[in-house]
Amino acid sequence: MTAQRRWFWLVLLVGGAVLLLDRLTKLWVLKNIPLYEAWAPIPALDPYFRIVHTTNTGAAFGLFRGGGPILMVIRAVAVLAILLYSYRLERAPVGVYAALGLILGGAAGNLWDGLVYGSVIDFLDFRLNERLAWPTFNVADSCVVLGVIILVIVLWRQERRPDTMTSPT
Repeated sequence: MTAQRRWFWLVLLVGGAVLLLDRLTKLWVLKNIPLYEAWAPIPALDPYFRIVHTTNTGAAFGLFRGGGPILMVIRAVAVLAILLYSYRLERAPVGVYAALGLILGGAAGNLWDGLVYGSVIDFLDFRLNERLAWPTFNVADSCVVLGVIILVIVLWRQERRPDTMTSPT
C-alpha cells in the first residue's frame, strides 16, 4: 500500500467515526426527546446547557434556513470533493488528512439527515441567558468547524515553516 493510500484510509476512518458518532447521538435524541422538548443532563447547568430536539432546514448553526435542496447538493458535492481530493493528495501533513476526515464525516452526517428526514437534527443548546443563546447544533456541525480550524492551522504552520518559504531574490 502506498503512503498516499494509507493516508486516504485515515480520512475514511476519521470520517466514518464522525458519521457513526453523529448518527448514534441523533438516533438517541430521536428516541428519547420529543421534538422541541429539552432535557438537562446536568440540572445545575440547565440555564447554560441542555439537549433540545430541534430540526434545521439550513446549514450549520441555523444559517440559511429553508435552503434545504441547495444545501443538500452542496453537502453531496463536498463529500465527493473531499473523497476525490484526499484520494489524490500525495504529500501533506497528517493534520490535513485528519481535518479532511472531520469535514467529510460532518458533511456526510448532515447529508444523511437531509436525505432521510428532510432536515438536519440539532440538539446541543448552549446559552448565557434567554437573549444570548448560540444556535442549536449537532456533532456533525462541530466536526466540520473543528476540521476547518485544524486545516487552517496546519496549512498556516506549513506555510510559515522556513523550508517552505521562498526568498524574494
